[in-house]
Amino acid sequence: MAHSEESRLANLLRRVSREDDRDRRLATLKQLKEFISHGDNKVTLVKQLDTILSTLNDILNESSKLLWELRKDAAACLGLLCAMLSYEAEHIFKWLFLKFNSGSRDEVKLLYLVAAQHALEAAGERKAFSHIMQLVMTNLQSILENVDTPELLCQSVNCILQVARCYPHVFSTNFRVSISFVIDVNGVYFCVLTREES
Repeated sequence: MAHSEESRLANLLRRVSREDDRDRRLATLKQLKEFISHGDNKVTLVKQLDTILSTLNDILNESSKLLWELRKDAAACLGLLCAMLSYEAEHIFKWLFLKFNSGSRDEVKLLYLVAAQHALEAAGERKAFSHIMQLVMTNLQSILENVDTPELLCQSVNCILQVARCYPHVFSTNFRVSISFVIDVNGVYFCVLTREES
């Protein structure tokens, strides 16, 4: 049984990365999401984790604007993977933040943050990430303080707000006083969080 699941996963990863037809790639990515969400596949996912991360990273880094939907779905898939393998979440989040910090293209950085938000939302109230949430919050705070585009700022705030909803004690250690206000920059509205220095 395990061997057939490993073969199925390998086949899905090969098809999603090599297929030329956009619609077939989207369908294959949907099948990959279903594979990831099936609880019985966790052992197979852990065995192939680095291959999965590499394949999804390749998709996130594709440059075609025509593949934006596929790339967003790959980010969602990455977030789901992190939530399903909560005991591997530290490894996955460290990988995400490393890729974010070493990335040069803002649109790819945005997708890494989308993946982080999907992971946080999928774990949600289960508190599956309690053991690593301080690491996640510290990285998100650093990103918030250093982003230079409205899109990245908005997405980092979305991630931080998800932490604030599910892990308020972690949020409060990084932001002693939070003040939300809206800023309009060239027609893009976003929320800003500030903190009181201790």
